[in-house]
Parts: sequence; structure tokens; C-alpha cells
Amino acid sequence: MKSRYLVVSAIITLILFSAGYVHAQSNIPKLKYQENKLLEDEIGYTHAIRNGNTLYISGTTATGEMDEQIKKIMEDIRETIVKYGGTLQNVVKQTVYTTDLDSFMANKIIIKSFYGGEYPVSTFVEVKRLLLPQFKVEIEVTAILPSVRP
Repeated sequence: MKSRYLVVSAIITLILFSAGYVHAQSNIPKLKYQENKLLEDEIGYTHAIRNGNTLYISGTTATGEMDEQIKKIMEDIRETIVKYGGTLQNVVKQTVYTTDLDSFMANKIIIKSFYGGEYPVSTFVEVKRLLLPQFKVEIEVTAILPSVRP
């Protein structure tokens, strides 16, 4: 009886796949942008992935003092978005991870200046440590781009 159930389940699944009701997750088109392929493969991530009009950018870091890190990170994020045909005004969500939230907030004018008043939804999280001890801030964003480009 159990084997008959498995056969019936397999037939139903096959019918649903062939009719287009069930889609395998591997069919999701992803356009990858790797900034440093060797490092990304070593750690196990991709810098940015575009799916349709949505661009996901991994946490971006820099070194230096807090103000220098924020400026460099935002410049790098802007550069990635431009490569996909967008601007920072396309950013709809950002998450900021920092080892010193007070220091980050004291420098918030820097990040605000990059958005020109068009701020995304944001989350600010203080963490014990980032990937490398010299990183004080890491920012990840999601952007909705104006149109799909091949």
C-alpha cells in the first residue's frame, strides 16, 4: 500500500511539473557581479545578484576611521548599482551593522548625503564584531532598478 502511495505521489508531481504549476528553484535567473571572485569563493558569497529588477548587494565594508569607512562603503555600493544601470535613489532597503552605533550615528550625515533626502527603509544593528577586526561598519542594500536589462 505504501509503494502505491509513492507511485501516485510521483505521478501527481510529474503532472504538476509538466503543466507548469510547480517550478524548480534552480530556474530563478540570477545575474551575478563578483567584485573579488577569489575572496568571494573562499568565504562563500557573491557581492551582488540581480534577479529581474531587484538588485541585492552583500554587506560592504572598508577600513579606516568610521567616517572614512562609511564614505568608502557608500561609494562602493553606488558603483555596483551604477554597473546595473541604477542610482542610489533605487535603494529601497539598507541594513547597517556596526561595532559602535554611537560613532556611526555621530557620522550619519555622511550616509544621508549619499541619498539626497530619498532614504530607504533602514535597520541599524550594533554587533560585537564584523568579519575582520578593523571593520567598524558593514552595509547591505536592496535596490529596485528601473528596467530589466539582459
